[in-house]
Amino acid sequence: MNKKFNLILTILVLLNEINSMAQTNDLKTLQVNIFKNGTYFIAKESKVSGEVARFPVPVGPLQSTFWIYTPKENKINRISILTDTVKVPRSTIAFGDFFLANKGKLAIVTYSFGSGSSVRTVEGIIKESSSNMIKLETAAGFPIFFQSTNILEFSLKEKENTKYSVDSTLRIAKVFFKQPVSDETVLLSYMSSGIQWLPSYSMRIAAEGKLQLEMKALIENYSETITDADVVLTVGKPQMLYGNTIDPMVYDYFTGGTGGYTVNPVYNYGSYAQATAPMMMFDNSIVSEEKSYDGYAGDLNYTYNTEGEKTNDLYIYKLGKISLPKNTKSSFSIFSSTIPYEDLYEVNINDYVNFYSTQSIQKNDDRYFEVYHSLRITNSTNFPFTTAPVFVQDEKLNPLAQDQIKYTPKGSKVKVQLSKAVDVQVKGDETELSRSDNLKKFNNAQYRKVTIKGVVHLENLQDKNITLNVTKAIMGEITEVSDGGVITKPGKFTGLNPNTSSEWNIELTGNQKKDIVYTYDVWIYAGN
Repeated sequence: MNKKFNLILTILVLLNEINSMAQTNDLKTLQVNIFKNGTYFIAKESKVSGEVARFPVPVGPLQSTFWIYTPKENKINRISILTDTVKVPRSTIAFGDFFLANKGKLAIVTYSFGSGSSVRTVEGIIKESSSNMIKLETAAGFPIFFQSTNILEFSLKEKENTKYSVDSTLRIAKVFFKQPVSDETVLLSYMSSGIQWLPSYSMRIAAEGKLQLEMKALIENYSETITDADVVLTVGKPQMLYGNTIDPMVYDYFTGGTGGYTVNPVYNYGSYAQATAPMMMFDNSIVSEEKSYDGYAGDLNYTYNTEGEKTNDLYIYKLGKISLPKNTKSSFSIFSSTIPYEDLYEVNINDYVNFYSTQSIQKNDDRYFEVYHSLRITNSTNFPFTTAPVFVQDEKLNPLAQDQIKYTPKGSKVKVQLSKAVDVQVKGDETELSRSDNLKKFNNAQYRKVTIKGVVHLENLQDKNITLNVTKAIMGEITEVSDGGVITKPGKFTGLNPNTSSEWNIELTGNQKKDIVYTYDVWIYAGN
């Protein structure tokens, strides 16, 4: 009796171990932080007890971002990543699914056989089921086999199950604790790709000098299902030195080697950089080489210095607790605010004479410069505007334009372009005033200074008053401007002629004409 009892106990213990090995601990998603570049950060929580916990490994966590830890103190001894077989829940859809879910129940099945013209109805206990074969056991204990594709109808003599489990191979993180824990909180977090948010604005003119600005966010989720989690949208771009490199902790193959080209059998990466990154990224020689490289890195991060809800250099919009099913797109309203604006007409005049190269002035009375009508809006909200498309309507909801709002800190101004202003005309001409007899030697060549006067002709053909912003660029040095214009010169430049510009804000009444004047010096080639 003792031996029999011990045998039963041993069997129960083994069954319990097998069952525990076949399951993973449940994870609840706490927070998702979504970026505009297609990456996201996710934090999950689980309550565990015992010596070992098991968690499914995410498909593609980014380099060094996959962490499992206990929040108060380090109670984890080690973490093993391995491929294992686990039970995965499924919902019944096809005939085969219903038989799998209701194995062991009494069923009545009508199916065709032979040439298909013969029909038979049987009753029995569901014993086995596969994609193409069903096995029943009759009341007399005899087995009946038939193809699932031949089933015409079936019914159960008891309540059906709509869920079932199947075996599936999965990458598992096996967490070993330093000592057994009871109802311990374990956090799992990582960054990955496949979820992003796309902002857009709607701008409606509400009254003179006021408009209604609304922002929405389209969230695209093609990575994993998010259920009842705090979702945060981030304005800005964090420094991600290793880009989309996957954390080698989740690879199902050896990440060392000779540095040659290999293909990741799990994620099907085939680039040299991805294949060699896990081995080479921490090589001191590689780091030394990088230090000597003076490449452009301006896009790696942004630093904002405005007020608002932010974490370090990143601004966030909190959406609250929401669910985002996988392979879906969801749109959310972010804010709606009345903000001030001013009408602005602007024209940018290039160096159409280019005297440095042509050394001559060609008069052209038919040359007109394009004038654009814009709205200059002031960010009077408590947060920055992020770069996004904007659709503009008037007070009667007539469409006016589609443009882009660029990143705008709180309290700053940004322009939204509406259309070409055909009722505002701008022309220009230039005249040579003098040539210097004194030559300057530069790079073994002689150069002569020429002074040129330019006139910009402005005409407002509308009945209303407008403000016209005029900018003029010159390959040369602008020395004088009329009407309160502002000259901008580069701090440093190479060569003899700097790229300078001038800017005016001119008030024009209805049907008014006006000329503004500028003078500049340019050095031209005079021989060796």
